[in-house]
Amino acid sequence: MRKIILFRISSKGYPKVKVEGINKFDSLDNLMKIFKGWEFICVADNCDEALLSRLNQDYQFDQLIETQLGNPGSFWKLYEIGLSIAQDDDIFYFAEDDYLHLPDAPGAIEEGLQYFDYVTLYDHSDKYKLAGIPLNPYAKANRFSESTEIVKGPSQIWRTSNSTTMTFALTGKTLRADSDIWSITKTAKKDFDFDNFCVLTKQALLPKSRFMKQIPRRLQFLSKPKRYLGICIPGLSLHLEQSYLNPTDPERFLSEFR
Repeated sequence: MRKIILFRISSKGYPKVKVEGINKFDSLDNLMKIFKGWEFICVADNCDEALLSRLNQDYQFDQLIETQLGNPGSFWKLYEIGLSIAQDDDIFYFAEDDYLHLPDAPGAIEEGLQYFDYVTLYDHSDKYKLAGIPLNPYAKANRFSESTEIVKGPSQIWRTSNSTTMTFALTGKTLRADSDIWSITKTAKKDFDFDNFCVLTKQALLPKSRFMKQIPRRLQFLSKPKRYLGICIPGLSLHLEQSYLNPTDPERFLSEFR
């Protein structure tokens, strides 16, 4: 079994206010430290010369590929690389350049994939109604959170979720089986994470235009099996976007980081 990080980094990206004092290299340093011993394949998309120079000089990747494909296209490039090497029991972790991870993250991924088709270590604050931030559509309908099921594993407690970001883990078997669904990112003009996971996890349609636009893809893949996405609680990764921070997370993660 191979364990492979599929990492994306870029000088560009969607405008987001990030945690002050943490940059892309801090995120990468943390990832390499926590996932020591895993293979690292990096796609450097639309990177300036300074970023590329540092990647080449300061880091050892199993593969480093330079692209100018944009966010969805660079994800698909990594997906294609995964497809070219995937065996059923291999583990692939797609990782973006704005996360921090805690030491238990690698073991949690392996544990979670015993139960779920997809695993994320990021426990989204927008899935909880008392968080006081913009809410995931499926959290709005309930009193406390999105509807979920709980699994108690040997080391982690897990819950199911409707969607996650483009930082997630899966096996080689699932990677191959779901490539037709993820191939939308080859030509997508924007991130397709929420809508794609709604298709994969077969979420109930909501009376909003965004969900009506999902109908053709839901029908296209109607015969595909329902996929389950698991999140460990509490989370073991932190997305460094300020607007979705849980108030207790920065100290929990940044104390470890420091």
